[in-house]
Amino acid sequence: MRHLLYIIPVLCGLWMWDNSLSLDRYAGWERNSVRNSMIRWDRGKRAKVAIFGSSTSKDWLPVTLAARVTGVGARDVLDAHVNGCHQGCTWSSVRKLLQRERHYEAVFFATNLFQMCEELHSKRVLQHQMMLPAQDVPRLFGLYAHADQPLTYVGRYVGMTLSGAYGDTAALQRWLREDLFGEPKRGRTHLWARPDRPPSSKKTMSCRYRPADVAYKAAVSAALLDDLTRLADHVFLLLLPDPTAASDDPEHQRRWVLHRALHQELADARPAVTLIDLVTDGVVEQKDFRDAIHLHRRAMPRQQKLFEARMEAAGWPPPQNKTKGKPQNKTKGKPAR
Repeated sequence: MRHLLYIIPVLCGLWMWDNSLSLDRYAGWERNSVRNSMIRWDRGKRAKVAIFGSSTSKDWLPVTLAARVTGVGARDVLDAHVNGCHQGCTWSSVRKLLQRERHYEAVFFATNLFQMCEELHSKRVLQHQMMLPAQDVPRLFGLYAHADQPLTYVGRYVGMTLSGAYGDTAALQRWLREDLFGEPKRGRTHLWARPDRPPSSKKTMSCRYRPADVAYKAAVSAALLDDLTRLADHVFLLLLPDPTAASDDPEHQRRWVLHRALHQELADARPAVTLIDLVTDGVVEQKDFRDAIHLHRRAMPRQQKLFEARMEAAGWPPPQNKTKGKPQNKTKGKPAR
């Protein structure tokens, strides 16, 4: 028992040192990106519509467009996206909003084909660790069981829970280089543990779509859509295009067939979910993308026009909402003489 008295000060010292290294868990661009997104949630408590997903969806889907296709006011739309937020991250944010007893008339979640592969990246786990309610951790570990390396996910989650410095190793290494060794600042860097990191963002980003490759994300997608139907009356699952959709390569064609079929099956199994295909007749030429997945600004109007047409074909905005959100004519008539 007496030996425990020596251990307690050591553990307290390590805890204080760890929190100092992570600036009390405020260090790191990725960590603060999640935190800033959660701040937006608090500002949009009365929202009727929410936009989920990553920058690839939010870039071309502004709040004003989401308001127009749902028939609500722009102030009634919550921007709930998180940069780099894949299915697991979005599921975590949805679970947090359910914990806060939020509910919406309609929500949007958009996904790319390449996001269906695991892409074992430390920031994915950090997003889960920051947003997921504690009572849902067993469910998260159950989803991790579908991954190729489930213990890696679990180990990172536990490590990030115990250590703020481990939660964002890029911030720690940047501090060591710049402040301790005097290297010049180079902007935001990513030095996470990422064994399958693509060699260049300008190269093709895709997913092989073998059963083992998509097992984890398919399980997470099913859980996400189940919880989105609890969060909202109507769920719109958007399939986003990329340059591989126009490829003549039989392998890429096979992947897109499987991608569409999987998401159509997920939507068909849930009456509240509507699949919106923005790939067919969508923007798919390489020149219209500023990298492997993000649209050039000049191509966004074409994507938006197709989106509005698809929503109109699905019956949106509903008749009762068509007059909502439109500016009222407040010009008073001239008084009668």
